[in-house]
Amino acid sequence: MSGLVFYHRPNTHPAFTVLQSAIRMNGEHRVIHEFNEFLIDAYVLADSLTSRVIALDFDNTITADVDFYIDLIDTYRKHGWEPVVCTLRDDLGDNLTEIHEKLHDSGIRVYTTDGKRKRAFMLHEGISVGLWIDDYFPGISQCGTSFLLNNGIDY
Repeated sequence: MSGLVFYHRPNTHPAFTVLQSAIRMNGEHRVIHEFNEFLIDAYVLADSLTSRVIALDFDNTITADVDFYIDLIDTYRKHGWEPVVCTLRDDLGDNLTEIHEKLHDSGIRVYTTDGKRKRAFMLHEGISVGLWIDDYFPGISQCGTSFLLNNGIDY
């Protein structure tokens, strides 16, 4: 299989069903439930059950299949979710321009953490995230936290 491999620990997070449908429709991508960092292209990590925010990483996540993610962003919006980009990049230079151009000026909000861990950054901004989709889980939260442990990552 040449498609992307998404890791998701089985749980009942409602935002995952939207992603799962998009993956099925795509036909190339797939979901695995066993943590194996050598197989995984993107981690789908449940956070707040009440938040309607879906945080998507840009580099090596959205850029791995831009068309798929543009469709996914539209699908999430149609189902009442708020997709945002959360990246470790800074907001200097052409970083924001590149992201908006790649996403065809979809109007998506972009949060640049300048290398700070994403979960702490977003909470500091007053934003609770419902679901994270990212290729690099240590960029979201420090290893060993309950957030990662709850998502089956005891690294």
